[in-house]
Amino acid sequence: MKKLLLIFLIILKPNFSFSEIVPCNEPKCDKKFDLTLTRFIEAEEKSDKPIIVWLSGGTGQFFSTDPLSEVEGKYDIVVMYNPYNISSGSQRRSDGYAPAAYKPDQADRIKSIIKFYSDKYKKPIWLGGQSFGAARTMAYLAASSNNSKLISGIILTGTAVGSVKNNTLKVPLKKIKDLNLPIGIFHHIKDVCDNSHHKTAQKLQNKLKEINLGITAFILIESGNLSKDSKCGTGKNHMFEDSRKELADAIIKFIEKNI
Repeated sequence: MKKLLLIFLIILKPNFSFSEIVPCNEPKCDKKFDLTLTRFIEAEEKSDKPIIVWLSGGTGQFFSTDPLSEVEGKYDIVVMYNPYNISSGSQRRSDGYAPAAYKPDQADRIKSIIKFYSDKYKKPIWLGGQSFGAARTMAYLAASSNNSKLISGIILTGTAVGSVKNNTLKVPLKKIKDLNLPIGIFHHIKDVCDNSHHKTAQKLQNKLKEINLGITAFILIESGNLSKDSKCGTGKNHMFEDSRKELADAIIKFIEKNI
């Protein structure tokens, strides 16, 4: 495992970023995967702005900031390579649930990364994710009421936490306690896949507003000339491929307003 991580370190080291191996040392971390490889992408200018810890969608097994490519350089961003496939088991379901996102290990693995970078840089942390990365963010909040106290805000994009066809919202909302954070939920109006429909994302916003003492905003992105998504999971609007500038502007505006 360690040798494999060192190989990744050599490959993933552009001059504007660097890699860090973070120990997963929280109580519920899976001991088979005691390390997590992360990538720290530095902002172009030094500042006291928050660090964004970003959870990718799909398998969670790639170092991607998508769809935040236009946010890179404005904030420090941390991405991680998850040691197991987050999408495993979701393909056989019709309710939009990603079982691996809610493994006890996942929340503690994310917590280890948050604490590592918070301690190292002494800066506030905003947590967020794309698609199943949004589900992982919700799992982090639900795992412990103390988890929300380690972060300063949440950003969700292309949220995939249910099925609009089956009217399901697969988030353990009853387990989320003492929530008082700015939460921004960003979605494209043409993302109409059953498992990542903008209506489900807005439904999540309405439910979170009932339990969150902080602002819970739903921001609908409408720019771009692409047709409505026809393929789930890899839809171009789901990934904001023709609207990343508007998305970045909206996210930056939300963060700046709430720090």
